[in-house]
Amino acid sequence: MPKRALLAGLRPAEKFLFSVVILFILGLAFQFMGAFLAAWIYGFSISDILALGTYNDPNYVAASKLIQMLGSVGTFIVPALLFSYLFEGDLFSYYKFRNQTGMVPMLLVIFMMVSVIPFINYMAEINMKMEIPIRALDQLLRTLESAAEEMMVAFTATKSVGGLLVNLLMIGVIAAVGEELIFRGLLQRLLLDMVKKTHLAILITALLFSAFHFQFFSFLPRFVLGVILGYLMFYGRSIWYPILAHFVNNAMGVIYYYFNSRGSADDMLEEIGTSTLIPVAAVISLALFLIFGALWYSQAKRYTSRYPLPGEIEKV
Repeated sequence: MPKRALLAGLRPAEKFLFSVVILFILGLAFQFMGAFLAAWIYGFSISDILALGTYNDPNYVAASKLIQMLGSVGTFIVPALLFSYLFEGDLFSYYKFRNQTGMVPMLLVIFMMVSVIPFINYMAEINMKMEIPIRALDQLLRTLESAAEEMMVAFTATKSVGGLLVNLLMIGVIAAVGEELIFRGLLQRLLLDMVKKTHLAILITALLFSAFHFQFFSFLPRFVLGVILGYLMFYGRSIWYPILAHFVNNAMGVIYYYFNSRGSADDMLEEIGTSTLIPVAAVISLALFLIFGALWYSQAKRYTSRYPLPGEIEKV
């Protein structure tokens, strides 16, 4: 007789609340653990590490990367495995790792994410043009946005292949796996069981996903990305689809910054779909994305009929 998971009997809302609390606790714990470890390895004081100082110091950047990686593992991957064990009885089955995907659908996911770049960039431009009525709040949020961009540039500024691989691991692999396990694998599934409406659950999860990054002027493009990832998870019945899509999205940015830091790239990637070129590019991008998405759905459904989602309800 199979062993019953410790928290299998909790209602979806109880699981959701429990998950949020544990995510917060473990996230803080691993962030501080990373800060102490980075301070010890790179010779900084804890106050220097936590003060978010200058990114001109290579050692500070390296220490910040270590904190980022440990924080991501502790905030997402460790809790995700814990939740799977508590809710399902083992470390992996909750997230549909074993559900088949197929080579063609996976390739189509890559085409989808590459084709949607101009549309995502256009959403980012629209977001940046938004203004908050309260001037002080608007300036504060723009300052935070600039600080986040400065950190990203510092993290990804490398001229070596080794540095590129580290960035792909940190921003591509760890972030993609961890965030998808939590947002699409866990929270979206619990929300689906709670609200009983597919599209609403996907939209709420996308809102939470974008809000989690605490960047108002990047909220819209991240929300659009979250919606895409949510539908990939729901209609694909496998966590591998959103993980791959998330990785491709992040990896393209990392690779762009790599070539930019070597002086062999211009602003083309970030400007495609913005007013610097033509917004029509965003429309073409969306059309291509929808074509690839339709092809993906037609290929993926060959596998999905074998893997109904628990509590799946089709009505909207």
